[in-house]
Amino acid sequence: MTIVQPTFVALLGIVLGTFLGVGSAHAEEVDFDSHVVHYSVVNTTFLSPEVARAYDVRRSRGRALVNIVVMERDGDDLHPVSVSLSGRTVNLSQQVRSLEFREVHEGDAIYHLAEVRVRPAEVLDFSVQIRAAGAAQPMLLNFRQAVFAH
Repeated sequence: MTIVQPTFVALLGIVLGTFLGVGSAHAEEVDFDSHVVHYSVVNTTFLSPEVARAYDVRRSRGRALVNIVVMERDGDDLHPVSVSLSGRTVNLSQQVRSLEFREVHEGDAIYHLAEVRVRPAEVLDFSVQIRAAGAAQPMLLNFRQAVFAH
């Protein structure tokens, strides 16, 4: 199994703690046969200044952070993989915003971060194409999320 680094655990803990504590973050996973995709969305004000600095994330009530981790199956084990992602959000007024992901490596962990501008209590439809090396088709991740400021 993969060893997860402490800073990643801190970021994941903030996201999950926010999700469990106040219900304004979204943390889920989707199974795609040979891959499992974990994703979360949180307003950047939920991140501590130290975590935001470590990941070069701008803290603001008007920004949300999308975190996607793709794990590949290897028998009974899962291990993180580099993937190519492209995506966008659409709000209820049909305004489109592109997602530009950057890949972060920390020890054995690999995750993909994108920031998106948001308005208070805005509902966004996320659409992300995930392309794994050697895959014939991209994995399509679609979900709806309301983003709240802290």
